[in-house]
Amino acid sequence: MSNNNNKSKSAISLQESWASNLSDYILLRRQQTHVAYDATDAKTNDENRRIDKSKDSDLFTALFVILAAHLEEGHTVLTVDTADHEAPMQGQINGEIVTLYAWQQQLLGILATPIFALIDTQIKTQLDTQIDDDTITETSLFVLLDTLFGQRDYLWAQLALSNHEKGKLIKRFDAITTLYHRLKNSDLNTFVHSIHEHALFANVNANPNCNNYQNSLSKNNQPIIYNIAKNKETRGSKITFWLHRTWQAEFNLAQHINHILNQQIVPLDITMPENLNDQQIAAINVANNNAFSIITGGPGTGKTYTVAQLVIALQQATESRGDESKHIRFSTDSASLALAAPTGKAAQRMQESLQAALDDANVELQLQEAKTIHRLLGIGRTGRPRYDTNNPLGEDIIIVDEASMLGVELANYLVSAVKPGARLILLGDANQLAAVDAGAVLADLCRIPLLQPIHAELTESRRFSAESGIGKLATQINKAETNLQAIWQLLRQDAALSFQYVNTLQAESISNNKIKNSLSKDRIISKISNNYQLYVNKAKSLLKNPIEKSVPESVKNTTSSLMEVFNQFRILTAGHNGEWGDHYINNYLTQWHLAELKLPLGQNTWFHGRPVMVLQNNYELGLFNGDIGFCLQTSDERSQLEVFFENKTQGIAVNLLNEEVIATAYAMTIHKSQGSEFDHVAITFDNSHARLLSKELIYTAVTRAKKQVTIYSTKHALEKAVQTPTERHTGLALQF
Repeated sequence: MSNNNNKSKSAISLQESWASNLSDYILLRRQQTHVAYDATDAKTNDENRRIDKSKDSDLFTALFVILAAHLEEGHTVLTVDTADHEAPMQGQINGEIVTLYAWQQQLLGILATPIFALIDTQIKTQLDTQIDDDTITETSLFVLLDTLFGQRDYLWAQLALSNHEKGKLIKRFDAITTLYHRLKNSDLNTFVHSIHEHALFANVNANPNCNNYQNSLSKNNQPIIYNIAKNKETRGSKITFWLHRTWQAEFNLAQHINHILNQQIVPLDITMPENLNDQQIAAINVANNNAFSIITGGPGTGKTYTVAQLVIALQQATESRGDESKHIRFSTDSASLALAAPTGKAAQRMQESLQAALDDANVELQLQEAKTIHRLLGIGRTGRPRYDTNNPLGEDIIIVDEASMLGVELANYLVSAVKPGARLILLGDANQLAAVDAGAVLADLCRIPLLQPIHAELTESRRFSAESGIGKLATQINKAETNLQAIWQLLRQDAALSFQYVNTLQAESISNNKIKNSLSKDRIISKISNNYQLYVNKAKSLLKNPIEKSVPESVKNTTSSLMEVFNQFRILTAGHNGEWGDHYINNYLTQWHLAELKLPLGQNTWFHGRPVMVLQNNYELGLFNGDIGFCLQTSDERSQLEVFFENKTQGIAVNLLNEEVIATAYAMTIHKSQGSEFDHVAITFDNSHARLLSKELIYTAVTRAKKQVTIYSTKHALEKAVQTPTERHTGLALQF
């Protein structure tokens, strides 16, 4: 039960620590403002105090915390959808028969989720339920609420909580209680009336400033924005709520995109290579004729190669115009072309791919360094960009790869910094994971009818054909209606694919038509470690012949050679925690690595051959989120340990690297693997990762592989993942 307790406490810490406290602060400041402005009228003071302590204040607090919880999960909006024909559900809570509609259960469920995780465990413990790892059991909202209200003190007593933690739990309990009493046996009209009447909620449709680009809703000091519309499908009402900041970001993003779309640009004269397919030709034309364009496609479909033709055409046009156009020259100090991606690793791979395409076309062109979007926009510690609408970027073409990783706020900063007459091209795979930050910008833009003419999709993959095992598995995962039988058949029969049960209770595992006994966790990880044997052997050889840090070319060659071997295999995990998370696996493989090289066990975090990943941008050291490096013993007299990164000619002393922003990289999360590719990928997850699993997660992991995929999981976890599409609730489409 301790694990669940920790989850409950951590969930409340994330949301309650700022959302509830901030809502309290807003209400307090509102009350103080009323009192200050009407201090001369005691009667008004009493009325203001009465108003701010009314039940409508708890409605604001509840919805503010719910929206914050939604934001933590990547949603920019909360949508309450009702149906005219919807029948309410009845249940017994605290000895009372209560009626709740689905939308009311939705609101209560989100607000109570952190505590329900605890209660659900408590209920199952009381019932002495024996739950198999591959069995789904769900407790109804009525049972959970009844347990919460009836056994609150008992539940609190089961937890070893500090007074501060207990205070947060009680605060959440009080919010649930007041929302429950407001919603039970009530209807939508009453709820909507309360929203309309509340001074801290702003109705988009009723506010005259909403169509004002400069002011929007910012002058009204209303933290929650809402929109009410008729839902034609359900014949009911659809209420969309935003926190003001996310509404503003989506509003501005749509406005900036519309502004770019209306820019007139001069098409370039492009000579199409003979090896382009029809889809690529169409994509080039879309990017050539529009100031804003989106090119999507799976791995190996030639997105970067396609865009390279536009870059070549711009270069040729520049040369033909002679000295008059030096300001858009493609030399290294030119500002005519910007290459960017959300992470340093993705930016590096983009530049390599684009440079390779130019080299293949015999175009002598040295590209500018690709940058992270943060670096391109000059976003520093303050979080605000240096380049914006008033100070736009100087580039004529801005190409952004891995656009599926764009959250709504970063996307807004990006489009607002595009100068008039410049081209913005977004590249990405709309089927991959959405951004870690809130929003699903690329997927949203691809679905908006107005933007269909500027969206080109590539489907023919050169990395693996649709007939290859990996290609077939990726296609099956992407289908709207998942065919589990087809997926299991592929895993059994295709030589490039295999599956291993990780649950020791399972009797069998399947792989290439062979039945195997299930192995224990450590035996499986021990078996997985064999895939890193070549890398460890190469690291061992560098103990005898250390890297020559004084010879830049030797440093670069050694690091590249080590990276080539290391990228032959990678373990990708659904999350950090649990037996199949990257933390446990990296700890296990670290001990294995030390034993293989006969190094002292567990004495120091840093050791020869340790592969590491950068978790946070460090502009002083020139390191970026996602960069991979190797800790190596150097050839100088002191035999120092330094970390060497690809394409860099100097190492970085380990004492300059903060362990908080560096992680061992034998295993990494699937999120961190975006923008990378490996020969063989091992994907690990189990039922404990249920909340993280989705078909986009598995698709992203599978398509990181070029030759082979091995999945280590339970039957239920895999089936749940491929049948669970990510639903990011966003309001971007409502702004167009």
